[in-house]
Amino acid sequence: MRTRESTIIRHWKVSWRAWLVFWIVRIFVKPLFAAWPTTDRGIAALGHLEKVVDRLPRPKGVSIEQVSLGGVPSELITHHRRAADSLAGATILYFHGGGFVFCGLATHRSLCSVLAARAGVPVISVEYRQLPHGGIGTSIRDAMAAYTALLDTCEDPSKIILAGDSAGGYLAMKVAELAATEGLVTPAAVIGYSPLLNLALEQHDPDYMARDAYLPMSQVEALKDRWVGGPDPIVGADSPIEADPRLFPPVFFSVAQYELMRPDVEAMTGLLEDAGQAVETHVWSGQIHAYPVFGQVLGESMTTIAFSLDFTRRALGYRGRHSAA
Repeated sequence: MRTRESTIIRHWKVSWRAWLVFWIVRIFVKPLFAAWPTTDRGIAALGHLEKVVDRLPRPKGVSIEQVSLGGVPSELITHHRRAADSLAGATILYFHGGGFVFCGLATHRSLCSVLAARAGVPVISVEYRQLPHGGIGTSIRDAMAAYTALLDTCEDPSKIILAGDSAGGYLAMKVAELAATEGLVTPAAVIGYSPLLNLALEQHDPDYMARDAYLPMSQVEALKDRWVGGPDPIVGADSPIEADPRLFPPVFFSVAQYELMRPDVEAMTGLLEDAGQAVETHVWSGQIHAYPVFGQVLGESMTTIAFSLDFTRRALGYRGRHSAA
């Protein structure tokens, strides 16, 4: 069952797998994250998670190639099927989540493989620098370097789709903003799975924020100074929600009912709609932050991925300001 109000679609049915994931994460993972030190040593220890995941069997049915995009290590994932609809000639540039401290190509390889297979287009996953190697400004610098290089190498630069979850959703929106302000070819669309749209999360109701299944606000507050520090400043608006909404292409959002990102996702949806920009947002009950990363494990993840690709097909079928179908 789902209900719709304006461009926000709410989904209420929860599968048993999603229910199980929610409570496992709530009971075991959130307390671990809350206690994890945000020192360089603690962040480095989290990096071992990426190495462990990288040893797991790789997704079948896709080709995976290590590439460099603008000097940034990346991974090109392709499927033998090629899009024959409005996505033909498109490329998805994906920025993984992880709070600018952990995760990488391996942790998001399954999701990117699903996107490549379902869309029938190349997906390039970007391994941008994170803490302790640089703050958010450094991450943005790498993301822009990758996007700028892709404009010169992809099949059709007018058909680049930016995508990302959590911190990666922040980068996708920032690249779209900066491409517009710097006079570059702008992306055709943005997909944000539980995107971080506001660095000032502490401004929201603390009782609501405490209901997030596994992201503790205490760690967000501990990391904030390190996010905005570093050798590279944040160019443009500090947070995507502070940018001119007219700068953005058609945008698709998904978010869990109870998570840190939801207030700003819904607020950003309203800003984009008021500015006449195409936007579609899905709010899912019983899910955790960035649940599409689970890929084929959760039915809700696969459905959300399908919705996001359907949205981009409509966006590429008609470029410019328009209302979501």
